[in-house]
Amino acid sequence: MKKSLLKTLVITIGLMFSTHTWAQLVPSYVGNAYSTGDGCYVITPNLQQQAGAAWYDNPIDLNQDFDIVFNGFFGSSDSGADGMAFVLKTTANPVIGLPGEGLGYQQLPETPSLAVEFDTYQNSGGAINDPYYDHIALQKNGNTNHLSPNSLTSYVQASATSVNIENNTEHEVKIKWRAQEQRFIVIFDCNERINYTGDIINTVFGGESTVYFGFTASTGDATNQQSVCFQYLSFLESPLDDKTVCLGEAVTDIDGTFPGATNYQWSPATGVSNTNIADPTFTPDATTTYTLTITDNCGVVTEESFTITVIPNPDVTVTAAASPVCSGEDAVFNFSGTPDSEVTYTLNGGDEQTILLDDTGAASLAVTASSQQIVQLVNVALTEAPFCEADVTGSATVTIAAGSASFAMTPDCEGATATVTGDAGGTFAFNPVPADGSVIDSTTGTISGGTPGATYFVEYTVNGSCLASTIESVTLFPPVSYNTPSDLMVCDSDENDGFAEFNLNTAADQIEGGNTDLVVTFYESETEAENNTATDQLPVAFTNTVPFNQMIWVRIENSNTGCYAIESMQVTVEPVPVVNALNDLISCDTDNDGSVDFDLTLAQDEVLATNPNTIVTFYATQAEAETGNLATQLPLLYTTTAQESQIWVRVENATACYTTVALQLIAEPLPVLAQADSIEDCDDDNDGFITFDLTTIESQVTGNNPDITLTYAYEDNGELITISSPEAFQNTTADSQTIWISAENSLGCSTSVSFDIIVNKCFIQRGISPNSDGMNDSFDLTGFNVKEISVFNRYGVKVYTASNYTNEWHGQSDNGNELPTGTYFYSMSYTNGTQMSGEQKTGWIYINREIN
Repeated sequence: MKKSLLKTLVITIGLMFSTHTWAQLVPSYVGNAYSTGDGCYVITPNLQQQAGAAWYDNPIDLNQDFDIVFNGFFGSSDSGADGMAFVLKTTANPVIGLPGEGLGYQQLPETPSLAVEFDTYQNSGGAINDPYYDHIALQKNGNTNHLSPNSLTSYVQASATSVNIENNTEHEVKIKWRAQEQRFIVIFDCNERINYTGDIINTVFGGESTVYFGFTASTGDATNQQSVCFQYLSFLESPLDDKTVCLGEAVTDIDGTFPGATNYQWSPATGVSNTNIADPTFTPDATTTYTLTITDNCGVVTEESFTITVIPNPDVTVTAAASPVCSGEDAVFNFSGTPDSEVTYTLNGGDEQTILLDDTGAASLAVTASSQQIVQLVNVALTEAPFCEADVTGSATVTIAAGSASFAMTPDCEGATATVTGDAGGTFAFNPVPADGSVIDSTTGTISGGTPGATYFVEYTVNGSCLASTIESVTLFPPVSYNTPSDLMVCDSDENDGFAEFNLNTAADQIEGGNTDLVVTFYESETEAENNTATDQLPVAFTNTVPFNQMIWVRIENSNTGCYAIESMQVTVEPVPVVNALNDLISCDTDNDGSVDFDLTLAQDEVLATNPNTIVTFYATQAEAETGNLATQLPLLYTTTAQESQIWVRVENATACYTTVALQLIAEPLPVLAQADSIEDCDDDNDGFITFDLTTIESQVTGNNPDITLTYAYEDNGELITISSPEAFQNTTADSQTIWISAENSLGCSTSVSFDIIVNKCFIQRGISPNSDGMNDSFDLTGFNVKEISVFNRYGVKVYTASNYTNEWHGQSDNGNELPTGTYFYSMSYTNGTQMSGEQKTGWIYINREIN
């Protein structure tokens, strides 16, 4: 295989610099030179009177191009010395020339040689003739005099931009040889400094084309460290090569890393994981030559190619040479495939065996047959690198000459069809006969009326020179497996017109239940579902065409088998509750503390009156009402400190359809009432009962507030009895009774106060007849709460006095004597706490004594 220089360059650089291995270099040292590792070498340390050389036992063929790239360090002192030389000679022997101005190259013990000198110190005079600037020159045979015939080029300033290269900086140096053009090129820091054309094999090396390389350097009284670090050596062996792979394999060990490269570009791009990196993965599907174009830090573009040869995977087929054969004859199987490959197969399902294909790709196998023989291919593999292999599935069958009854059954959803591969003209039958009522056509073998998923055994019998029959099984495609469609329900809009949009994707997902093999479509009729016409399919966003309730049809089809099922489903538009604007809910601040309880069941009852069988809940905001979250639901006894606020009512029916409506809450203070005075009146008949006009205290209680309505009641056995005619009320309890006034404002808030009605006994009897008949026997002032009484005769003489009097006087004097018939006068006062407390009462009374 032909390998070009750039491919060697690319691959070698990739190996050397991506892995940092310089094991292929074989250095030897002279004098003060030594290795610092990783391809770097100090030729002289920064000391006086040093001389060193490093030689490498790695041959270079001058009949081929070569490139050497290294970073040269020439010191940090512009006044330092002396310089360094890159040298080619015909042996790898470690030698050194004169130190100091000789750079370790002058009078090199071995000739012929060729040197690129890097002179950093001006040595003037006839022996050297150095310029004042640091310079490069091409010399031969250990001569450093620039005026000598051994000076192949004039000296040139080393750096194109500076007279000094001892600037404590590494400088990139490229040594190039182009054999066909016989050009020797030196590039310093990306600038070409020497371009020499000459037949150096003959004019320098005396016809010897194999040379070895090394470095010499020296210091004198002036010093500098002088060292090199290799970046690239094109002539070192590369472990990489053109690749040979099997189809489908990847090449991962190509690395074109180039030191200082600024751009990589692979072409063609086919089968390259990344065309812009040095080490992509290659996966061609055919033999391909790839070219890598590299642009380095100096703007130099190079390119080279390598080839990946793709070996197709081997293949093989097997056929029966003849079938059927008679019993006892050989069953011959012919293998045909990739030449020189090994085929693995089984015979009649036995152990795996192998057979080699010859250089034409052919092989034969003969087996004495007393029964059917089957060869099943397993694998085929190349017997040489890269040992490509492939699994194969072909087979061949040789039957016995009793007749071939071979056939195959192809299932469908409700039956199967037969394909005869043996002798035609036979008959088909079930064996055994199934119990599901399925039918087989004896001529064609077609099964109809089968059960999806069921397995049937079919026997095919031929009558030729020999009777033959074969039984094959066939399993019908299984029934379509799906979830029974659930009816869809959506809530109507506020219009409750029975039309709404349904998302049929929801139904499709429910039916599929995650089975991605199912295709679910919807139709308005069963016939359309059976016909499966695309234009009849209902859209995913379907609006019912029949109000409220509509039956649609679903086709569920298995995309693998084509089997399908037809189902119906109901789409229902449920009305939403219709709630009129609610009456404001008013609650009274019963204790006037600014916090008011609202009984939301009142609003609940108002809603339920027109929307029975709904669920009524309350929320602080409309958004919470729309969500209907139990956590934000308000209690039915709702407390607020706001005088007027708005909450939201969610009314949800049995189908979970709902509407929301605002409810205004108004907090009302209680009416302000004054305490009423008691009403007193006289009882003319002293029975303790009279008629009162209770309304006389209204202005006192309400302060003439027109917004307050009063009602009156009295208590009877713990129950308040409303007084229907307060302007004419007769007390129901003798003498005194407590009356309750309930005051209600226009918003229904009420409070109450009480007052007493008192019946005063104002009638005092005018006479007594003390005859012990039980009638008017005494002066009866019971109930008058008399504190003190005095009785006088007509002459003004006090005849009787008593304290805390009730009915003790029956016409007797203070000494107990009966007083005569006649008119008497009295004066009395009442005890505290009575309606007449503090009053003085006078009057007259007549004593009538019967004359016997």
